[in-house]
Amino acid sequence: MKIERVSTHVIMEELPIPFGMSQWFWTSRASCLVEIETTDGTIGWGECFGPAEPNRALIESVFADLVIGADPWERISLWEAMYNKNREWGRKGLPIAAISGIEIALWDIAGKQTGLPVYKLLGGRLPEELAAYASGFYYGGEWKDDIEAEAAHLIGQGYRYVKMKIGADLPGDIARVTRARAALGEDVQLAVDANRGYTPTEAMAFGRATRDLNLWFFEEPVIPEDLDGYREVRSALDVPIAGGESEFTRWGMRQLMESRAVDVLQPDATACGGLREAVLIAEQASAHGIPTLPHVWGSAITLAAGLHLATALPVVTPSMGRAGPVIELDQAPNTFRDHLSSLDLGPVLHVPEGPGLGIEIDRSLIEAYRV
Repeated sequence: MKIERVSTHVIMEELPIPFGMSQWFWTSRASCLVEIETTDGTIGWGECFGPAEPNRALIESVFADLVIGADPWERISLWEAMYNKNREWGRKGLPIAAISGIEIALWDIAGKQTGLPVYKLLGGRLPEELAAYASGFYYGGEWKDDIEAEAAHLIGQGYRYVKMKIGADLPGDIARVTRARAALGEDVQLAVDANRGYTPTEAMAFGRATRDLNLWFFEEPVIPEDLDGYREVRSALDVPIAGGESEFTRWGMRQLMESRAVDVLQPDATACGGLREAVLIAEQASAHGIPTLPHVWGSAITLAAGLHLATALPVVTPSMGRAGPVIELDQAPNTFRDHLSSLDLGPVLHVPEGPGLGIEIDRSLIEAYRV
């Protein structure tokens, strides 16, 4: 049995209402899906984080030839071959995201060929359920910055963990988060995400101004290149600092860990190198006393991969009262997550128990949104 075909599917949807984070507004959603077929007819699916067309170009022009004809079970050696191929020019960014999409598809194949879900292949333990945190409170968007109405909606849905976008305007952000905390109440965990929008001085000012709001964590306060800034912010504030969404592979994440820049690490399996790389990163983080809270922002394939990954994360500090992993669930419109498969979505999530990623892909949706 060999890998016979590697296909990419770029899908895109124009959004009727743009939604914003600290640096720009999203006017569309696009994704590069990876489909790998073996000579026995098994099909595996993966997804790449980031711009869809460049991911497709990298897979088709660089990586496909390295895996076609290979044994799909040789995931580690294939990963090493792909990584080594672009070592001179692509140790971060899009090349790693392209590799991630291929790697996740190989896990899906392995599960389907053995009849086992990916979490069992990872050695994970299936929880009865996983809590989701609602990643919302974007700038503009369908709620048009009506923070109280969005908070009431999320509470009504049953969410007890929420993340809010900040980073565009320091005084305005302080006011927005203060309103959100009042509207959500003290029983809801509230995190904030600046998406790299602040300077260290601004991040520290935000943290001091919101000290009494009991924030869950403060994500990406400054640009990822500024590790000194990360450390400065972390030293000055009591709120846990999170980061890693914009970093890649175990080597890139190592700098965040060894420099003690973050309290919470956030690799994304579709960006950092795939599922195995995310597990390696989480294990490395545990050796530094840093828990992992995976970043999830994509289609149903990304969400399914994140759910399987969550079962295999190391427990950094065991405690009876410590909550288990919480999975990010983006609240902006996302047809490719909501309708590409039949995953149940909401404040409580369940790991798919079917073979592989455990989801069936709706090809008609791919055709409807194909670029």
